Parts: sequence; C-alpha cells; structure tokens
Amino acid sequence: MNFSEARLQFDAKYLRIPRLDRSLVTVDGEFAYDIPIKDSNNLPNEEYYKWQFIYSLIAADLYSPDYIGTEVYFPKGNRKSSPIKIDAVIFSDTQWLNLYKRYREEGDQDALDQIRRLAIGVVEFKKGDKKIEQVFNSQIKASLKEPDSDFVLGIYYDTGRLYLFKKLNGIITRYDNTKNYAYSQRILEQFQLEITDPYYLIPDLSHIQKFLEQQAKIRFADLKVEDLDIVFTINDENIKASLGQILKTMDSVSMYDETGYLILIQLLALKIFDEKQSDSFGTKLRFYIESEEIYHDDLGSKPVQEFLSRLQGLFAEAKRYYRHILYENRIDWKNVRHVRLVTEVVSQFQKYSLIRSNKSDLYQLVFYNFATEFKKDKNAQFLTPLPIIEFMVKIVNPRRNETVCDPCCGIADFLSLSYINSNAKLDDKNLYGFDNDYNMTLLAQLNMLLNGDGNAVIRFAPDKGSINQKLSVNGELKTLNSSQHANGNWDSWPDNTELMKYNVVLTNPPFGKGRSLDLSKRSDREAAELYELYHLYVKENPKVGLDLGVVFLENAVHQITIGGRFGIVLSNSIASNNTWKFVRKWLVSKVRIVATFDLPANVFAETGVNTTVIVGYKPDNKRLSQLRQSNYSVFVRDIKEVGYTKKTVNRNVVFDTDYRLNEETFETVINEIGESIVEEEFTKTIKDFHDWCMFQETELKGLFLE
Repeated sequence: MNFSEARLQFDAKYLRIPRLDRSLVTVDGEFAYDIPIKDSNNLPNEEYYKWQFIYSLIAADLYSPDYIGTEVYFPKGNRKSSPIKIDAVIFSDTQWLNLYKRYREEGDQDALDQIRRLAIGVVEFKKGDKKIEQVFNSQIKASLKEPDSDFVLGIYYDTGRLYLFKKLNGIITRYDNTKNYAYSQRILEQFQLEITDPYYLIPDLSHIQKFLEQQAKIRFADLKVEDLDIVFTINDENIKASLGQILKTMDSVSMYDETGYLILIQLLALKIFDEKQSDSFGTKLRFYIESEEIYHDDLGSKPVQEFLSRLQGLFAEAKRYYRHILYENRIDWKNVRHVRLVTEVVSQFQKYSLIRSNKSDLYQLVFYNFATEFKKDKNAQFLTPLPIIEFMVKIVNPRRNETVCDPCCGIADFLSLSYINSNAKLDDKNLYGFDNDYNMTLLAQLNMLLNGDGNAVIRFAPDKGSINQKLSVNGELKTLNSSQHANGNWDSWPDNTELMKYNVVLTNPPFGKGRSLDLSKRSDREAAELYELYHLYVKENPKVGLDLGVVFLENAVHQITIGGRFGIVLSNSIASNNTWKFVRKWLVSKVRIVATFDLPANVFAETGVNTTVIVGYKPDNKRLSQLRQSNYSVFVRDIKEVGYTKKTVNRNVVFDTDYRLNEETFETVINEIGESIVEEEFTKTIKDFHDWCMFQETELKGLFLE
C-alpha cells in the first residue's frame, strides 16, 4: 500500500467517527485516549489530519510506529521560557522513547543530547488557517534546528498539502532540489512554497539511514552506483552549480570552446558507462577523484597519475561499447589544461547518479545547458520543449520492434522519449537520427547512452543533412542527385541500393521565415528539385525561397513505410495559409490525415510563430482512395495551455511551469497523490484522441491505440 492509498483507507475508517479511541503513537511519551478528531461542525480538525498523516506513514510501511512520537518537547535556551513543542518527530532508533522519558521525568541532559542526535525528521501540522510562508518562518525552521543529526527531514502537512524540507550540514532547503532558488530574496520564491510535494517523494527510514551512511563515507573509491545521490528533477540547483563550476574551469584554462565541450561529452559517456557497469555487475565505481589526486602543480605525482591511469583504463574499456562517441580520444592526458578540465568534471559529477535519476528530466538539464553552446543559427537548429515532445510521442505511439526516425534530430529528444515511453520495449538499434551538425550528433549519442544502451543509429549528414542524404538498408549514407532522383523519385538507382523506410517519423524541423532553401543558389535549388512539392511550388509561387517545413513534410511522407505514421511540427501558415494550399492538397493525396493540433504562439525558445502538429499514416493507394471517398474524420484540437510560459532571464530563454490555481485561495491545486497540477491540456487531449480513435477504421485503431 502506498501513502495515497493509506490516506483513503484512513478516511474510510475515521471520516464518520468523532473521536479516535487511542493514539497511533505516543503523545509526549505516553499513549493518549479518546482524541477528538472533529470540530464543532463535525468537520475534520487539525488532529484528524495529524493522525491521517501518521496512519499513512505507518500503513505505507515508510516508518514503524516505534520510531515516531508526537508532541515532543525540546527546551529553549532560556530555562524560564516555555519549551518548544514539535507536532511529531521521527527517530532513527527505538531507544528514543526511554531516553525521552528520562529527560522529561528526570531532566537528564545526556538523554536529551542523545534524543537530538537520534531525531532525523520533524513534522508540523495545520488545517488551512495559516499561509505556508508564515508557518515556515515561525515553526518549520525552528523545529528543524532542534535535532543534531547531519541530515534532518522537515515535513509540513496541511489538510493533504505536503511540503518537504531538509536540513543538511545546518542549511535548510526544500527536500526536492528543483524547488530551491538560493539566490532569490523572497521566501516564497527561494523555497518555491507555492508548490507542493507529491506523496511519493516522502523518504522512508532506510532511505534516510542510507543517506546518513553516505555522508559518513569519506572515500569515493568505496562507492557503488547505488550509493550516489539521485538528482530528482531538472532544475536541481546542485547540478546547476556543478555545471557552472565546469564552465568556469573551461574559461580559466582557455577551453570555453568546441574542444572543451567535446571533452565534457566524452567524460559524461565514461560516467554513464561506469555507472552501468557498477549497476550490472556490482563493481565499485571508477569515475571519481580523491582529494589527494587533484592536480595542482605536479602532473607526475603518483596520486595524479593513478587518477589519470584509472580514467584512461575506463576510457579504453568504454570505447569498445561506445565506438561512435569515443571513436576519437579528445583528451590529451599529458596536457595540463585538459587534466584540469578532466579533474573538474569528475569532481563535480562523481557524487551524482545519471542512470538512476529521472532520465526524462536529467538529460534535459544537461543537454539544454550544453546543446545551446552548439546551436548554430545558420543551420536553423533549435530544441523542442519536453512537454511537446512527450505529447507527440504519446499521440503517435512508437512501440515494439518499430523503426523510428527523426531526420533532423538535434539532440535526439524524440528518439529518447520514444524509448522511455515504450518502457524500453523499443530496440535501441531501431532508432535513427540524422543531423547536419557533428557536435549535435555527439550530444544525441550521449542522450541515447543515458536512456538506452547506446546502439541508436545517429548519423552526421553534412551540409544539407537528410534533405538530400538517405540511409540505405546496408547502413550507408546515399546522396540523392537531381538528375536521377528529382520529383520524389528516390528509389531509382542503377545498382541494388535500397533506401531505409521507417515505421514512424517524429520531427520538429526548421521552418518559417529565414529557414528556407534559397532557390537562387544552385546547391539549394538542386536539393529542392528532389521534392515533388518544389515543382508544384514554382508553378504557383515563383519565389526565391522554399520553406524547409514543406521540404521535411514531404521527406517524412516519403520515408515512412506503407502503414507507417508520422508526427511533425510545422508553421501554422503551412497548415492554413492559402499560399500553401497546394501542399495540403498534395498531402491528402499521399496519406490519411489523422489529427491536427494547433499550438499557441511563444511555445518555442527561438520563434514566436503559431505552430501546428500534423499527424497521419500512409495506407496503400487503394485503401487511401477508399478512405477519401468515405470522407473520413480528422481529430482537430486547438491547444491553449501547454503547461509552461516562455521567459527570458539573464538573456537566456527559460520555461517556467504553470500550475493550476484555486481561484479562492490562490494556492496550487493538488491531485490525489499530492502533486501540484500543471495547467496543461495535453493530458486531456491525449485521452480525447484515444476515445476518438475507438470509432475510426481498424487500421487507425491498430496504429494509435495498441
């Protein structure tokens, strides 16, 4: 039973009962009886929610009742002052109760000191009558200061709204590091107090005890992957601080350039490999550095050489598995500047686990920090926000042994999320990504290392990229030419060349103003001539530029198999403007349009244009003709809320999560597991789409619902 289920069980037992016969745990060292849990209006009072929470902790097997006490008193510094009463305290040892009685009955100071050391969690309860910032300042902070443990969990529970805090080495923060903004001057923002914590984040006793053991371990050489901290979410301030330190080191050793970033990528690959080896075989980690191994001024010292030798051995072993990303060793192990950077990267990342973290969050944090450095405006590259990728993947639904392709993959978000969404049922080697920036392909490969086994096919296609270069079934990149393959005639080869076709194409290609093939340039025109839509375009619109969105739309249609499907983000003008009417006419002659989803402006970092997601599948010609004659239905939705707002902070674009607010209290609305609900329409749209699919043709149901 989990915490949420335990809450429901408590309500089923006690919601209609006015009093609790006996306390579930001790109250000031003794069990209490006949406890009122309703107010004068027969509604649950603060005591009700206190015992609801404690019942749920026990029933969910997070803590045994012997480790919990309520109404625990600690003396204040001034003996004449009233003692501080903490609503509930969690201890690391059942001996706390005997010690507490000695302190309360005899004033035993040694017993009190031991109690402070055993206290590992404090809990405060309220019933919606005070603002969280008031309670935090007046009670939570004071309660967290009482225990002397190296780590103390702080819990505030207000009629189902949960807030988790921690005190680590004397510093109080939110337990989930995503909610820590240390540099803000406002308490609400500094601790993100308007956002609740989900119940599943409550750590159990073994988790806290293990954390305390980790804190006591001094040598990284003794650690295995399960000993590492888990990075909970994308905005984790600790990871952001580590990335900041790495950037500073890059700058200080004059490696704030492509070489420095490529070294970073290779080191992250070593980190992932090391963790996976430890996870699979129970071996100790090798991606670490002890304090005596840090390079200062003697590269030849024995500890420094031991560190470098350990990393070089790890590199040689990992290279056998990660050939693409480690093909060329970017690290000069005898170069002082390289060694300083290697030292910093290992120092910053050694305490975190990449493979055990929430991958769909962590990879975005790492890659969105560093992919930005590789972004080339001249190549029209930009990154797709994660909520849109998740939405498209869940709509198009890649699964089982299907092949999935993103012809302009960037950092391979569509591929990695397809793999995650399939619960690892997709085969890595059936994921294909292409990009015309070599650095991007390395980042994409690293992304796939983190989420799969690193066997995804990520290929660098220079210049025009996948516009004129296609993968053959033999794994060779073949370049199309306009004299032989014009007008979509891509399968015409003098030899036995056969191009790959894919079950699924998912992509967000470059599109819109400034992202066009320049038809006044010969190379661009020859690439355009490969496409049917170019020839239709120049008949009706004799202009100098062909929108790349149009090119990649046709590219997707040509590259899916019969029965294959696609999802593509395009400028809304292509989906609705009269200029592109011929594109839409061509599209319905080639595929069965399944759905269109209009997105609001400003959902992407680099463009403010309105966009449309088009989804379709490709029947054979006979079946498509039948479907068109039947005047088939298309699912259409205008999405207004995407769950985030694009903002610019310090000249960097950031996406702030939008939460649903209670219109009366202005607090975030929480769901049944205590999470603050994001204000987004994707979840309902997916459900409505699946409901709609149930009443469509058999082929469509098989593709989008299985």
